[in-house]
Amino acid sequence: MTPSESLDSHSKRDVFGVAIVAALIALALAFGAQRGRRAVPVAARAGEVTELGGAVARYSFFPTSGRLAIASADARSRADLEMSLVVDGAERPLVMRRGDVQLRDKTTLSASFPIEIGEERATGALDLRMDPASDLLAASLVVTPETGSAAHTYALRIGLAQAGRSLFVPGAGSVADTTTVEARTVVVEDEVHPFALFSAQGAISISEIAPDVAQPGAQPRIVVSTKTETAAQRSPGAAPKPARLDLGVLIGASSPLLWGRLWRLQKAQVAKVEGVVKGTTERAHVIALDEEGHPLIRAATDAQGHFALEAPTSAVQWFAALEAAHTSAPVRFVPGTPAELRLDVSPGGGLHVKVIDADTGQRIVARLLVKGVEGTLDPSFGPDYRASGAGPLMDVHDGDAETPLPSGKYRVAATKGIEWSIDAEVVEVQSGHTKNVELALRHVVPTPGLVGCDLHVHARPSFDSPVTPEDRVLSLVSAGIDFAVPTEHNVVGDYTAPLEMLRLSKQLSHVTGVEVTTYNPRFGHFGVFPYPPGSVPPFKGTTAGAVFAAGRRGDPNRVIQVNHPRLPSGIGYFHIVNFDPRVPRIPSGMRTDFDALEVYNGYDLANRSRTETVLEDWFALLNLGKHIAATGSSDSHRIQYQWAGYPRTYALVEAKAAGDTGQPIDTAAVVAAIKKGRTFVTSGPMIEIELAGPDGRPARPGDEIPAPRGAPLLGKLRVRAAPWVDVTGVEVLAGVPGGPPASPGAAPAASRREVLFKAAIPSRPTRLGKEEGTLDDAASRTVRFDGDLSLTVPEGARWIVVVVRGDRKLDDALPFMPVQPLAFTSAIWLTR
Repeated sequence: MTPSESLDSHSKRDVFGVAIVAALIALALAFGAQRGRRAVPVAARAGEVTELGGAVARYSFFPTSGRLAIASADARSRADLEMSLVVDGAERPLVMRRGDVQLRDKTTLSASFPIEIGEERATGALDLRMDPASDLLAASLVVTPETGSAAHTYALRIGLAQAGRSLFVPGAGSVADTTTVEARTVVVEDEVHPFALFSAQGAISISEIAPDVAQPGAQPRIVVSTKTETAAQRSPGAAPKPARLDLGVLIGASSPLLWGRLWRLQKAQVAKVEGVVKGTTERAHVIALDEEGHPLIRAATDAQGHFALEAPTSAVQWFAALEAAHTSAPVRFVPGTPAELRLDVSPGGGLHVKVIDADTGQRIVARLLVKGVEGTLDPSFGPDYRASGAGPLMDVHDGDAETPLPSGKYRVAATKGIEWSIDAEVVEVQSGHTKNVELALRHVVPTPGLVGCDLHVHARPSFDSPVTPEDRVLSLVSAGIDFAVPTEHNVVGDYTAPLEMLRLSKQLSHVTGVEVTTYNPRFGHFGVFPYPPGSVPPFKGTTAGAVFAAGRRGDPNRVIQVNHPRLPSGIGYFHIVNFDPRVPRIPSGMRTDFDALEVYNGYDLANRSRTETVLEDWFALLNLGKHIAATGSSDSHRIQYQWAGYPRTYALVEAKAAGDTGQPIDTAAVVAAIKKGRTFVTSGPMIEIELAGPDGRPARPGDEIPAPRGAPLLGKLRVRAAPWVDVTGVEVLAGVPGGPPASPGAAPAASRREVLFKAAIPSRPTRLGKEEGTLDDAASRTVRFDGDLSLTVPEGARWIVVVVRGDRKLDDALPFMPVQPLAFTSAIWLTR
């Protein structure tokens, strides 16, 4: 954006205008060497502002803040880019003194400035070089350490406010802002002048960072980071080994022109495609896929539906899409073909779906999944945050839904969470006709005395979620959740009104809660429930001890939960306090008087290794004698991605408290069970574990049991899973705390974890469709493991935990859910 502030005419070196359009210097030179007439570079000095610009863009650089303001020459598109440097994982603005910056020539801005890393120093050399003919500017940064400096890692980052912009990543398609993607480039879409960011170093990381709650009105940021490079340790007399980083922006005169330039810069073989979209008066988008169905281009048409662009010759499948719920039929078209590509988005037919409980015949709340098959494209029913339609998903409130669809073949399926079967049917929708479908689900996994809970989930008024409370409760019920906690950021959430409005109060219980989101200083996020409306625990300029004390004030039965303890970007509590599970002690300043640890968070669903890391943290705390319950929650901020109810915590309560006998769920009993650790956590498998103590009393998660002496510990273990959930193994673990040195001068004995029992479970293929037989027959088919246990418990063992894993991801049944199934219990405690 062009700067809005008035500028003092005596500070001419304070602000330099530059063209910021990312790419690397080599690419910029290569592009500049193209044949054809070049635009004359603009280098105009107005007061203290130096501007560089081309035919499309004008740019201004503010060195003391690291801000790059870009504006189109026609003033129809504007954006502020914030340049920053990531040093050893910590982000800092790329700021310098105004005297550090020089305008080398009409196309290049250069700066040399110091970088302080603790007591060490390095020198940064920044070049911003623009090709005014292409409106491409390469940003190159070289970081050279001073003699005696240790090795440090660096990455260059550009951030910008989302401001309603959508992102398209070639190879991945349109990307939700809750997702982190690595790719060669990303296009930030704009109604008039879109722009692309990319790097010659290789893949860039594209993600969203939550807004700074310390800044009123702050919005989420899109951040694009280069690959991390290391500036090696520099010994006296040794030549420096600097870190070299590049990142840039390419701005387009139009959407089609941007795509042509972008693919040429990536040295792709391109050819021209000209065409028109018919059947609408709305502005459409044209999407191109390769042979494998990977999206390569998403370009906007002009107001008359025409488009002309250069596309890679691998883009052989084309279709047009509107923001509404229909697309054109896909057309095979090879770029360079001397013919017009015609795409028609005229309305097709319709789909009417009824979803019922197969055993009662009653209509039920469920999630509808519509997937194109045999060349038909997936429909889009709306934006990713709307329960009535989010991409190809739709939460059906009363078991009945009707929607227009383009002609074609679809797999229509319905799900109600991990306790239920998924029914699916392939249908053909014809133009002018409505296809009627009835899907019958069955509650195949028995859950007596179990309450499925999502203890950490977001909607408005959380600053980073556009989901309405009504849509959130509908998404929770469609996922089969029984009990939820609306944990809004520094605001107490309450589902009473939306539940009453949707007449869902009998299907979802809740307590009010809050996610304490700390800042100044930031030291983590903490769930507190039930917490009364009207006030919140301290979150600014406070401490963990103060948060915990305020959370319990007035009701010691509340649950204090540490949320996502390893989430990066200054959010994960364990990162911030430097907790190391390999060290047999608690860091000074770390509080452990919380009740529950969110071991499994929805942001980690696609990467099970991150949850395994937090499991190790939790095991270490158990070995240190901390009676902390394990929980899992979706932390969902949207509808289409990172679904509510995945993962979830099951609370083990009496049948009456669970609502099994017809009464409402006893929320106080559920909270007490969670606080006590009577829980297991899962994204699919269901665990039933019971051990028998020497006195004959049974023990389940959260209970204590005398450790056996000279005899095995006996028990019963059963694992169930719905027909579409994979299960491949189960193990029973015991934790043995460390002890004193075995001899004088020896190291203390390390804590350890031993496997007491392990069994492989045969994987079963995903099964969708109607479940045959009686409900008992269907329930018996969900048993994946059922056996007696005889456990030899090692001397000194303090706890026992069961872990179940599956290999095949859930996204063959649930779109956008690439989740390897995982479940684990809270600890059964051994006493001596």
